[in-house]
Amino acid sequence: MNRRMVFYVAGQMVLVEAILMLLPLLVSVIYMEKCAYAFLVSILIALVLGGAMILIFKPSNKVIYSKEGFIITALSWVMLSLVGCLPFVISQEIPNFVDAFFETVSGFTTTGASILTSYDGMSHGIMFWRSFTHWVGGMGVLVLVMAVSPTSTDRSMHILKAEMPGPIVGKLVPRVRQTAKILYLIYVGLTVLEISFLFAGGLSLYESCIYAFGSAGTGGFGIMSDSLASYSPYVQWVITIFLVLFAANFNIYFLLLMRKFKAAFKSEELWTYFGIIIVAIIVVSVSIYPLYNGLGETIRTAAFQVMSILSTTGFATADFNLWSPIAKSVLLVLMLIGGCAGSTAGGLKISRVVVLFKSIKRELYRMIHPHSQ
Repeated sequence: MNRRMVFYVAGQMVLVEAILMLLPLLVSVIYMEKCAYAFLVSILIALVLGGAMILIFKPSNKVIYSKEGFIITALSWVMLSLVGCLPFVISQEIPNFVDAFFETVSGFTTTGASILTSYDGMSHGIMFWRSFTHWVGGMGVLVLVMAVSPTSTDRSMHILKAEMPGPIVGKLVPRVRQTAKILYLIYVGLTVLEISFLFAGGLSLYESCIYAFGSAGTGGFGIMSDSLASYSPYVQWVITIFLVLFAANFNIYFLLLMRKFKAAFKSEELWTYFGIIIVAIIVVSVSIYPLYNGLGETIRTAAFQVMSILSTTGFATADFNLWSPIAKSVLLVLMLIGGCAGSTAGGLKISRVVVLFKSIKRELYRMIHPHSQ
């Protein structure tokens, strides 16, 4: 195994994280918050650690195989979380290291679980970093490293396969580095677009970024105790639409950009995805209609919760514990299914569900017609 290359790439990851911390540092400076020093210290630690790893473990052989790809991914995520939790601990806003580590891991893995019971007293910079971990983890920081690193080669596909969600990961273009760049350009473009729409809907730039990061990474961190229930219908619809976009396969967007419309809309997974969304919204809307004032509010509430659960984001605009057993059962099934392969969403993935039902159909056919070809 190429151990030097494993630690070398992990060192690159730490340096990239140091650069990413500059954004919450800027937010802290803008709001004139004391937590700015926590980010300065964390950035310094990350630069020293990452720089030392790169200098010490600089490899002569830069070949990466499947084994190295999986180990690099695991080690990088551990180091990413260890360094990423430093601002919480140093600022004393989450003083317990285990709690801070949990919160950071939850952010980078886009799980969305939190040890925080109240957001009162939390600084803008710390909350920004907390949500920003969702955005970084959504596409995967190793994909970003491959996009910006001049050392990335075609062997880096093993890292891409280990990092990206979904059953199949392939190149969009011949070179892996270009593939990583395309994925991140699409990701950044959609995020900026969502921030723009939210800002146009009356949210501050800070709030727009927070909820765009949570939507893009499909993680669900926010800054309000009631999630998104207190925001306007416009904001809820914008986030619903972008949850649909971020839970779809990013290869579709690449094909659309290349004007390969026939190939883009030929995807069986895509049509299954939209079919599940439409059917789920209809079933949930019918079952919860008596609880809300009019068809518009019912559809908006149903659509938001369906996409929040299907994309594994976890935002909420209603207490669905009050919903009927049918509606809650639909949400439970959607939570297990998740989004498309090659998206930022979690879950089983729709492509696997399609394959599962095809396998069941084939086995049933063989049972009924055992002698057919």
